[in-house]
Amino acid sequence: MSTLPLDADKAVAAPAVTARPPSLTGPIRIGLALFSTIALIVIVGFPVLAIVLYAIFPNINEGSFTAPFSEFFPNFARPDLIGATINSIVMASSVVAVSAVIAVPMAFLRSRVGVVAGRIWDAAFLIPFLVPPYIGALAGMMLLQRNGYVERILGFNLDGFLYSFADLVAVMALNLFPLMYFATSRVFAMIGRRYGDVAKVFGASFGRAFFRIYVPLCLPALLSSGLLVFVLTIEEFGTPAILGTRFGFEVIVTAIHDKVSDWPIDLAGASTLSFLLIVIAFFAFIAHERMSKRVAVEVETASLGQSSDKLPPVLAVLTQAAFGVVFFLAIFLPVASIIIAAFTARLSGGLALENFTFANIAHLVDTDGAAIRAIGTSLSLAIGAAVVTGIIGLVTAFVLVRMKIRGAGALDFLALLPNSVPGMAVAVGLILAWNQAFWPVTPYNTVLILLVAYSCLMLPYPIRMISTALKQIPKSVDEAAYISGANELSVIWRVVLPIVAPSALAAGFIVFAISTRELVTSIMLAPPGVETVSTYVFNQFDQGSVNSGMAMSLLAIAASAIVIAVGQGAQGRK
Repeated sequence: MSTLPLDADKAVAAPAVTARPPSLTGPIRIGLALFSTIALIVIVGFPVLAIVLYAIFPNINEGSFTAPFSEFFPNFARPDLIGATINSIVMASSVVAVSAVIAVPMAFLRSRVGVVAGRIWDAAFLIPFLVPPYIGALAGMMLLQRNGYVERILGFNLDGFLYSFADLVAVMALNLFPLMYFATSRVFAMIGRRYGDVAKVFGASFGRAFFRIYVPLCLPALLSSGLLVFVLTIEEFGTPAILGTRFGFEVIVTAIHDKVSDWPIDLAGASTLSFLLIVIAFFAFIAHERMSKRVAVEVETASLGQSSDKLPPVLAVLTQAAFGVVFFLAIFLPVASIIIAAFTARLSGGLALENFTFANIAHLVDTDGAAIRAIGTSLSLAIGAAVVTGIIGLVTAFVLVRMKIRGAGALDFLALLPNSVPGMAVAVGLILAWNQAFWPVTPYNTVLILLVAYSCLMLPYPIRMISTALKQIPKSVDEAAYISGANELSVIWRVVLPIVAPSALAAGFIVFAISTRELVTSIMLAPPGVETVSTYVFNQFDQGSVNSGMAMSLLAIAASAIVIAVGQGAQGRK
């Protein structure tokens, strides 16, 4: 039987079949397009537009378009803000560079180790995703400071390294390098050994082959993951606030936080700096796109299987030792510090057996109930964000991939926009957009504003993952359903959803896990009396209750680990 192209402009004859399903031009098609468009405009476009308008017209909240750009020069000409901007760019660039230095050799070695060892190290390098950078910074403080765990065990401290630019970069790079590791390790696995073997035959040394062959071939993956590390670094608030402020290192996000948290509130200045943050991230995205086109490479035949060649015993030992060193620095030390602090009665009591206690865990369920409420709030918001972004992602992916509507490029841009909008800018945009007297009903100053913020930041995950899965499904499946009398809603519910369910479920677990640890929007937008896990931990440390904060962190990390494990298991049972 002949099939019908969905995008046909003219009827195509088919035996005993309506040439073009009537539903394609009906209200359901229009409704799906409007739903996805309105959802993306409200959740993503509205706060970004508010930032741009307030940055250009500082009096727009009074209904006036006077004095355009009047906030630009006073803010951008201030030496401290110029320094904060330069600090942000230098910090983010440094973190990308250090992450690459760690990730690329590890990824290359990953393609040389055995299957079992490789899977073990892959699982281990997922752990930094569970530890928010600011928790890693606090764990590092307890390790390296005077009378810290390192000094109590080894007799020396690294207090001179602590609270320095190198410390700040190291903490963030050790937390974010897995993003580049997983992206490039897959490429090295596809490349295999044959290119290096050919270079060796022609007399090239290992170093020359590595930098002239392997590194150029993995540049596209390196650039893509590097962009993500750059944006995540430039939007990070907790680590610069904890470490940077101690040695006078201010960045844009801490400057924005000061403008909206210290009296008098300066929303115009905050919007101007948020606009600058978006511009920096956007130019990083543009630079990434151009560089990716210039370094685009294609491997003639991919070698997706694990190499069967065994390393010589000495090299095998050195390889495992290299993985062990990275694991020890990036994972074991911070996690061990968190666990020790969570079960320690007093930090000054040292590592003596009598100083260990379960009281910190028990304190989380005391009569006050603040910790339990924070956990409940975070879980509820994370589940809500997973459901909301899942529904919007499914409909948007169907509209973009299957319906091919006019203006699909603009819709796709909105879907990608959160990738280049830092969380601090999203928080400021939501404040500017929804904290207005003319709204009859507003989510601002309610817990719903956190749901909107999480949904805005997380939308790209389900949209991209579901779109990728949907592109692999032949259109003939949809056409068969249309010929049988189904409309778009039936196709989405009974055809598309069952097929893309594993990808949608995996995206939902990712959204859930990341939402439970989101800090910057939670601090900026949480209404009075509402705490999440991240704000609870941050406030506990701010008040000096380190042990209680670490106990909550340990529970949150364990919960996130369970969620990710369940998500991976569900994805593997496709």
